[in-house]
Amino acid sequence: MNMASTNSIHHPEWQQTLYSRPWVGLLLLTLAHIASRALISSGMKWDESEQILWAQSLSLGYGPQPPLYSWIQWAVCQLLGPSVLALAVLKHTLIALTYCFAWLAGRQLFNEKGAWWTAASLLLMPPFGWDSLRDQTHTVMVTAMTMGLWWAVLRQVQRPQAVNLVLIGIFCSLGMLSKYSYAMLIGALFVAAMSVPRVRSALLSRGWWLAPLTGLLLLAPHAFWLASHWGMATAETVQKMSIATETSHLKGLGNLTKALLSTLGLWLLAVAVGYRSQLGKSTPEATASLSSRSWALPLFQRYLLIIVLCLLGMVLAADVTDFKQRWILPLTACMPIALYVWRPALLEPGAGKTFTTIALTFALIFLTMATLRPWYAGWKNAPDELNHPIKELARQLSASGYTGQGLIVGSDHMLAAMLHSRFPGTYAMGCQDGKQVQQCLAQAKTHPAHPGSGILLITRLDKPAPDWWSGVFTALPATPVQALSLPYEKMPVPGRSAQYQYVWIASKAQP
Repeated sequence: MNMASTNSIHHPEWQQTLYSRPWVGLLLLTLAHIASRALISSGMKWDESEQILWAQSLSLGYGPQPPLYSWIQWAVCQLLGPSVLALAVLKHTLIALTYCFAWLAGRQLFNEKGAWWTAASLLLMPPFGWDSLRDQTHTVMVTAMTMGLWWAVLRQVQRPQAVNLVLIGIFCSLGMLSKYSYAMLIGALFVAAMSVPRVRSALLSRGWWLAPLTGLLLLAPHAFWLASHWGMATAETVQKMSIATETSHLKGLGNLTKALLSTLGLWLLAVAVGYRSQLGKSTPEATASLSSRSWALPLFQRYLLIIVLCLLGMVLAADVTDFKQRWILPLTACMPIALYVWRPALLEPGAGKTFTTIALTFALIFLTMATLRPWYAGWKNAPDELNHPIKELARQLSASGYTGQGLIVGSDHMLAAMLHSRFPGTYAMGCQDGKQVQQCLAQAKTHPAHPGSGILLITRLDKPAPDWWSGVFTALPATPVQALSLPYEKMPVPGRSAQYQYVWIASKAQP
């Protein structure tokens, strides 16, 4: 044995150390993201603000979205308050959990390097690697449950045990409590699994009933709520899918293709660059080294075929014309596992060093982009919620006599949530137009936070709400509207200001 080979044994290259100790890098990345999000801004984006408002109370349902994320967010807010830190801790813990489940799923079939690539591939799918950092909640949760389900299924096939069947039931129910579209994934995986003898026998082995029993028990409370709120829970999703009244299959197919490419394109490009000629390499030795390929390859092939047929059916039969990246992500998140099952030669020693470098590079790029978001918006002179001076707004409101108690009614849920984070003793509501604000005020009169505490009504002029104040004064006595002008944060040149209008109705003047 020569000196070079001896050194390679006793002094493994840095990438091999990365594969063998993935948790260290994942922990550092997670902590960096939590710190970044908590420090760069007190502002909140769309999905983040929804969670702050929904997490004010526990409920079996929260409108158009399943409740699991909000339940956990409520628990985190009990510990950390309704804050940006509470949002960041939950989201980035779930992102880390997704990587963990992906690694565990990969580890059922591959070596440590293959498992690391399986997890790292998710980062190269922009709806997860980037959009989840910007403003995603339920998509992060359902992706975590997706990878958890794949781990449990592969684990059951490799080593049948009752605990795996319980895990399958848990991940199926929690996935449904994350996104209703998870039902398509469960159905496709079930049909594919039943078509592969080895997988079918494992899933229908002794104790098979534990999976559906566990899933139904966990899902039952929300299912009862959903049965009586079906229209409210599904209307927004149906609207987003843009089901055409006039057939437009070409538009639907185009948008589906665009969603698939924008979800998988970066990863596919990284695969092409990172493995190059090895993609076409298929040797008997490499195939023989992956003993599970005989059942895993048909499982993934048939699952992905069913998903493609379902998506095409949505276009051609249901006339769906719009598809979102975040809908495609959970359905295709298993693609990296399928790739390495299809081409085991990619797992050979020395392969994929460039792919690892690409994944690490994008991890740092996305962290940097997430950290610099408010400064970038300021540089473009297009400030958004992360540039709003929420701390100074709260200070000015307090200086003008606001007590920080009672109800906050904002002209949008983002403003309401941001102020609730500064005044956690309040109950906040977002009402977007004049008609809706009247409904909010009617609800406010019966809310426990209302008696004796006052109401703060506030708008922001960068997102004007039609007829908002006229709606307010239809329900309340006319009151002078106060104005505040505060400089946006993280702007390269001070000058542009955030404009707010508010009315503080103290307890003695309440309706």
